[in-house]
Amino acid sequence: MEERTFIDKANEPNEEKLKKSLGGQYNYYNELMDVSNSFLKDWNFSKSSGWMLKVHNKKKALFYVIPLNNEFKITMAIRENERNVFLEDNELKSIYNMLKSSKKYREGYALRFEVKDEENFQVLKLLIQKLIDIRM
Repeated sequence: MEERTFIDKANEPNEEKLKKSLGGQYNYYNELMDVSNSFLKDWNFSKSSGWMLKVHNKKKALFYVIPLNNEFKITMAIRENERNVFLEDNELKSIYNMLKSSKKYREGYALRFEVKDEENFQVLKLLIQKLIDIRM
């Protein structure tokens, strides 16, 4: 069960707090920050979700990071053309079902990943790298 660690508005995340909260998954978080180093990063608070990090280019969010206890969640919305490209990409076969069944919203197709281990992190990292390549 997910345990959100930054649900209090007064407890804004910083690197020290994130390292403690994310535990062994902190390295994965850092890798995603490196992969997305050309994007802006802003912490935002919402009453329903607590603190989350928005990684964006001023126009559109690339993804959001929701810190949890010993893991984190990544949420994103991809455009229809991006989804179509990913559905043709053999390197992303392991997430075809997620891509096909993703619900369409005004912002795009909603995707959600829980980063708990190396396997699900690597496919997420690959997806984000490919998404950056499309959007650049």
